[in-house]
Amino acid sequence: MATTLDYSTGNILGINLQAVFTPGTTGYPYTPDYPPFLVGQEAEGTDGTYWVYVLASGAILQGDVVTLTSAGVAAGITTTNAAFGNQVAVAQVAIASGSYGWVQRFGPDTYVNVAGLCAPNVQLAATSTEGALDDAVTTGLKNINGIIVTATNTLTATVAAKAGTLNWPVVGTTN
Repeated sequence: MATTLDYSTGNILGINLQAVFTPGTTGYPYTPDYPPFLVGQEAEGTDGTYWVYVLASGAILQGDVVTLTSAGVAAGITTTNAAFGNQVAVAQVAIASGSYGWVQRFGPDTYVNVAGLCAPNVQLAATSTEGALDDAVTTGLKNINGIIVTATNTLTATVAAKAGTLNWPVVGTTN
């Protein structure tokens, strides 16, 4: 997917935007059972990107679009969990269920999972496929405002990560 790695440009020590933290469950070798950052911690990254530290409530794939709760919990977005006004972000690395990681809220040069034949530069909506958006904005689907993909998914029935830009995405109105 991405050819360059995003990195933190802020003044907080220890941020690695590609790192995923999984709490420890054994005494040896020792792994801490608490994350290195508070859930909801925000960080600036390369090229003006903006990130937030989250707890994954389920498995999140690289490129998945996630909905965020006010408690900083992230879940792959679907038509059932996309509540109006919820913040939305995109995971640039896979995050296992119960693990912690950084998700992107703003900036260029990101990769967004979209459904087959999704067109660029159009309104996107949540789908029944967890973590993927589509341009088939039909009755009952919830618009996702603030995400634009800039390349067509030419695969007929396969979700694929396509280049895009984020502008503080949120769940919009229902069609």
